[in-house]
Amino acid sequence: MESLRRVQQMLIVLIEVQRWPTLLSPSEINQVAARLGHIGDFKDIKSDGYLVEALVHLWDPICSAFRLGKREMTITIEEIAGFLNLLIQGTAVIFPLVSNKVEFCHFTGLKELAVRGSDQRIEAKFLFDRFALRDGFERHLGDFSFTSKEMWERKRAWVYGLVMAGTYFFPRKDKKIAFKVAKILYDLFLGVKDKQCSIILTILADIFVACITCQRGEKFFCGSNLILHVWGMEHFMRRSFIPESLPMSGYNWIVTHHKTVNRNSLPCNASEFVDFLKNKTDQNARWVLDWTNCVKPVLRTKASEFVLLLGTQGITAYTPKRFLRQLGRTQEVPPAFDVSEFTIIFNEGTCPSEFPMKDRIIEAWVTLSDDECFKYVPKLKQKGLTTPQYEDWVRKSAAQAPQDELVEEVKKLKAIIEARDKEILQLSKSVETHKGIAEQNKQLHENEREKCQELKRKCGELYDQAEHVRIPYARETRDSVLDRLRNFGNVVRNRLRDMM
Repeated sequence: MESLRRVQQMLIVLIEVQRWPTLLSPSEINQVAARLGHIGDFKDIKSDGYLVEALVHLWDPICSAFRLGKREMTITIEEIAGFLNLLIQGTAVIFPLVSNKVEFCHFTGLKELAVRGSDQRIEAKFLFDRFALRDGFERHLGDFSFTSKEMWERKRAWVYGLVMAGTYFFPRKDKKIAFKVAKILYDLFLGVKDKQCSIILTILADIFVACITCQRGEKFFCGSNLILHVWGMEHFMRRSFIPESLPMSGYNWIVTHHKTVNRNSLPCNASEFVDFLKNKTDQNARWVLDWTNCVKPVLRTKASEFVLLLGTQGITAYTPKRFLRQLGRTQEVPPAFDVSEFTIIFNEGTCPSEFPMKDRIIEAWVTLSDDECFKYVPKLKQKGLTTPQYEDWVRKSAAQAPQDELVEEVKKLKAIIEARDKEILQLSKSVETHKGIAEQNKQLHENEREKCQELKRKCGELYDQAEHVRIPYARETRDSVLDRLRNFGNVVRNRLRDMM
């Protein structure tokens, strides 16, 4: 059994984040749900991380798909949109540009002095104490740039969405909330050019980029691992007795997820999950998820057969026509694109203000469209049908796969070596820095030791003089004694002045 590299994930949520939804009113919850889905219920999703580790191992960056034996599957725009009950069409694209402390404080209404010591991130508990608790405004009044309780009530829902999105959609290893999430939430709540925004594109892009970077050696999955976990469980571990006809619109799929999947016979580790997924037959996979809207899915854009995706961690793309079975259609031979050519990983997870393909991303998002050549047949949506031409194409692809796998393994090893070299270089710089600091500290210690020796010598001299002063001379007058004591006092003061 192949041993897989561990992928660190956001599996344990802070208690403050779990409590937060219970402290809000239904209107506040619904205000956030209209933009982020029922995100507060993500606390009920349980994952051990093994399925996501297996999916990362099976990820193919060339086609943005998980290769499960001869089967290709991926997480689609419609699957995320349906799971969160959010719109796709007619929405504006979000540009998750980096936000500094000033912009973060403008969004939250906090004073910059209150957010001290924060480097592009902030503790969730800090925000919980000021916005989640009912007396947070009164207890921390001095931390806000406003004095109106009404304004605090408005900001309260915004900050709740900020913390939930920063925890479940754009997690960090240190479990803090990144300032850049504030820009995303700002666009979601206020829109862009009077147009409502959608977070679907950003979530999907970060999941894809996280799969790529973890394959290259990154240790933490900087995407929504819980959404990817739910996606895999619903496709491959769904209970057979769940009814087919479930409500589509307005249904909370998050809280019912644990009822629809079978957790009794889960593989015990990531390696077993890989074998399980590779050996899963087409008949045992659930091709179309309950919440997937297959009526008018995104199959292309006006300009191309692939869809560019922009996230907080980078840019990538995928070709929807490779995954027609997940959209209730018969799978035909898909257009062949190496989407890895469009992949750009942002340095340190920071989206620059200017980047390649910006105009193409905007154009693509406003021209998302269906393709009438591929008909949707509801009765056949769970059959996972394919054309004979597709089967021939798959067989040829499978024959080419071993060579491609070797090439990919070489690329992965190169990426891992580069990541290790980068890590070693950073460690070397750190060692040099600390070495210089150590030399400075050593010199300071020597200087202090010399000063200490000098102080001891001077104190010894004062002690000797004090002994002489203490013993009076024979037949010494009182005035003479006082003069001698006065002179000794002056000597002591001068010595103390020298020591200071």
